[in-house]
Amino acid sequence: MSGDQAAAGEDFDDLSWHDDTLHGLSMFTGDIANDDWRSELVLDIDHIVKWIRTDDGRFVFDVAAATLTFHNATDLRLDLNWAPSGVQTALSPAHIDRIERQRIADQKICLDRPYYRWQIFCNWPQGGTIGFGATDYTLTLRGPVSRQPEQTLSSVNRPPLVG
Repeated sequence: MSGDQAAAGEDFDDLSWHDDTLHGLSMFTGDIANDDWRSELVLDIDHIVKWIRTDDGRFVFDVAAATLTFHNATDLRLDLNWAPSGVQTALSPAHIDRIERQRIADQKICLDRPYYRWQIFCNWPQGGTIGFGATDYTLTLRGPVSRQPEQTLSSVNRPPLVG
């Protein structure tokens, strides 16, 4: 996948989300009065396109800023706790461990397509989860793929989610 390319929901089993950095979360909803029933959960991530083991056994990473959008989203649940520090811990990006989905057999949202319960598990903050329902997703790279020794793009190399 290169800049501006997108992966659709049917590619789910072929993609890894391990150690992708989560920078932000947005919700976009339509205008029901105008028959726009859109409900999207949008994540701003650094997506690791490829892990590459070097000759000395270390890793370098092909990373790109990306937008991960879940379509027809419902029942959002956020459980992200950076630390019980007495209001002393600054925010930092979350890191995804994995994303799992389970098909809902008797769903009442989008009767013309499969519907899933999604769970995003974080390895930071430890034990953090994001849960919701959605039909599918789109992953869109917002910038070039950069080969680097870190799994996260520096802030100066990240195009903003909203320009």
